[in-house]
Amino acid sequence: VEVTASEIPTFLPEDITVVDNSEINSITIRNNGNLGIGDYEFSLDAIDGFYQDENVFNNVIPGRHIVYVRDKNGCGIAQQLVHILGFPKFFTPNQDGVNDYWNVLGINTADYPEVVVHIFDRHGKHLTSIDGNSVGWNGIYNGELSISTDYWYLAELTDTGGNKTQYKGHFSLIRR
Repeated sequence: VEVTASEIPTFLPEDITVVDNSEINSITIRNNGNLGIGDYEFSLDAIDGFYQDENVFNNVIPGRHIVYVRDKNGCGIAQQLVHILGFPKFFTPNQDGVNDYWNVLGINTADYPEVVVHIFDRHGKHLTSIDGNSVGWNGIYNGELSISTDYWYLAELTDTGGNKTQYKGHFSLIRR
């Protein structure tokens, strides 16, 4: 009789490394023996879908994702919720229905009930504050169209546990 040691993975949020707000967003599951004694495989957003041996997912789009870790010997599946945030590099508020608003990508009100984004011009003048769970900024300041240039943001996110995170960066408003 041959016995193969195996168990359902022990998979915690601390076992996940997220790189978001980048050109190549990624999710990495730490797999250095911390998951358990089984032989594991990984899936993103598909419990019954494709599983891979690689513990890294690249080019992940902003949004809410579920990472699954499955024992290859059928001992079970563990899962964790992961968020990938994105901040567009530009927007084109020309009323064509594409990129007409600028806002944080990947926000879900169930996970981030409080999101405030402050937008500044290149001189640091505060132009507006928007609710990150709204449609976003349309490029209008005091009833006038804002000019094509770079703008800066400070995004303040509060999750359901009351944890606050800030993101800073810039984007371009393009009018054509």
